Amino acid sequence: MLLTLAAFIFVLSIVVFVHEAGHFVVAKLNGIYVVTFSIGFGPKILKKRIGETEYAISAFPFGGYVKMAGDSEMVDGKDGDMDERLANVPEDRLYRSKTPWQRMTVVLAGPFMNAVLAIVLFVMSIWTQGVFVANPRDIIVNVTADSPAEAAGFMPGDVVLSINGELIEAGKEIADLITYDEDAISRFVVLRLTDTLEIDVSPAWNEEAERLVVGIFSYSRPIIGDVKRDGPAYDAGMRGGAMVLSVNDTTINTYIELEQLVHGRLDVPLDFVWVQNGDTMSATLTPEGMDAAKEGEKLDVIQVGAIGITEHYEKEKVSFGESVRLGSRAFKEMFVGIMLFLKKLFSGQASIRAVGGPLRVGVMVGEMVRWGFNYLINFIAFFSLNLAIFNLLPILPFDGGHFVIFLFEGLSGRKPGPKVEEIMGQVGFIILIALMAFIFAVDIFNLFGR
Repeated sequence: MLLTLAAFIFVLSIVVFVHEAGHFVVAKLNGIYVVTFSIGFGPKILKKRIGETEYAISAFPFGGYVKMAGDSEMVDGKDGDMDERLANVPEDRLYRSKTPWQRMTVVLAGPFMNAVLAIVLFVMSIWTQGVFVANPRDIIVNVTADSPAEAAGFMPGDVVLSINGELIEAGKEIADLITYDEDAISRFVVLRLTDTLEIDVSPAWNEEAERLVVGIFSYSRPIIGDVKRDGPAYDAGMRGGAMVLSVNDTTINTYIELEQLVHGRLDVPLDFVWVQNGDTMSATLTPEGMDAAKEGEKLDVIQVGAIGITEHYEKEKVSFGESVRLGSRAFKEMFVGIMLFLKKLFSGQASIRAVGGPLRVGVMVGEMVRWGFNYLINFIAFFSLNLAIFNLLPILPFDGGHFVIFLFEGLSGRKPGPKVEEIMGQVGFIILIALMAFIFAVDIFNLFGR
């Protein structure tokens, strides 16, 4: 519990710091007098004034703020309550005296920096960790009836060692090594139990698929990759690189078999046998609950069994330039994924069980810490991008609400009347309270109501 809380505060502090730093830096660039830069709200625990700005860490670490002279919505006091040092601030350095376009850049800088943080984290993670290369799918699990593979003598359980003299290694697919030309022969070397066999096969035309096929389907071996600290597998002594041999005396040939078996046995004790560093080990593991996407037209989340493992993948180092390209692509895919989810949510194509608020985020952060540093970094990127999008909602007090006001002022040449801003603030406050109540209710239901 303490680890989860500490991790949540750590993640939130990073994301909030970057967000507020965006407001701060752009405010300074626009010549605005910045009074306070604080991480957290409430009483200030630590504070130090450097130049004209006081930098602080406040008691409640669930947010932050940048206080600017001339901002009518300052956190810890209105204009009339400022200390005497603000009395001599020139008019042209007040927030309210800046053009709407300048104020617009200040409010957009926070979400923008959260988006930048996400991209930077993706790029640095890929550059330092490398890219994951899938394990070879070298276990034949199915041989199509009346296919060239069946005629050649392939059998389920065969382990493909090489094709045409090229070894089956990480990142290589069997289909990529077969020669798909009419009458061309591909020579397989396979391991069947303890025997090594050579099998020649030629592809044949398949009318249904409208292409040349061989007729074999393969998956990767049940080799373990990452292991979640404090999970059932970790507590039993299972570590990365282990290969599962059997579960409840049933031989496990592929990782997909292992995954499907565990997913369907929530809270059911299972007897595992695995090989690790040359030693055969065994233990009884009870799968715990894990959220997983439910298949179907409507996006939903269900609980499945999990023992805290992932499939093994090799890592391949890439150049910094390639990291930038792949990191940018990961950012784009995540952004599109978030927007598609929001579309499904508001159109009724997604269940509220897929929604996560502060409580669920806190639990997820704790999970990521237990999985490892790379998982935590990717989650921070995900959380930061979500915060950027959330802050652009066109209601007060979000940055998007201020942006709408400044945009109107810039295009029309006049400020909205005080009554308009007051009504927008009241409506925004009601929406915000309702949204927070809804999210907390969903959180409690998702965490404790199932």
